[in-house]
Amino acid sequence: MASNPERKSAKQAQIRAAARRLFIERGVASTSTDALAAAAGVSKRTLYAYYPSKELLLQSVLEELIAEPGQRELALASSIPEDAQALRDALATFLRAVLTTLLQPDYIGLARVIIAEIPRMPELGALFRETVPRRVLNVVMRLLEHGQERGLVSFPSAETAARMAVGALLTHVVMDGLLVGDGPPRSPPLDRVDEIVGLLLQAGRPNPAQQR
Repeated sequence: MASNPERKSAKQAQIRAAARRLFIERGVASTSTDALAAAAGVSKRTLYAYYPSKELLLQSVLEELIAEPGQRELALASSIPEDAQALRDALATFLRAVLTTLLQPDYIGLARVIIAEIPRMPELGALFRETVPRRVLNVVMRLLEHGQERGLVSFPSAETAARMAVGALLTHVVMDGLLVGDGPPRSPPLDRVDEIVGLLLQAGRPNPAQQR
């Protein structure tokens, strides 16, 4: 079954697609493995062979939803900004991709389900935190640290500065996505990200005395 990479990948995608739909419709706790297997058109044995638990399946679904920023993260890690404009462009490009991804209807649907179920399934909170927000925060923090090493920005704490940028982004996810109950998420103008990045870099502008 798993010897053919293409067939394995197609089967996993088939299972993830069914899981995404059922998790959003029913919630994680209320979706049984029987229902998952039936919706995916596979046996429970096949389901467990690829995803031994619902938590691992949910993690895979989330990772698929944020695949674009994940790939961009790898690109950014191997392409370190060398000047102020490159740093600005890297931050803005990454954060635009994140905002677009987090305002996908399916992402918003899953986020609502997970938030509602965390009191009963605390492990979902840790899984969600490490799969999505922590990854985003780490990329922004890494970029700012690269900028500090080159004297392009100066912050008392790169993590705090990264949280400011990501926090500003998440206000749109919450107000224009999670709290919108009468239709799909409402994407703000993408130039809003440029404003966020501009304010962040203005706040971190190095003191000329520090550059001597």
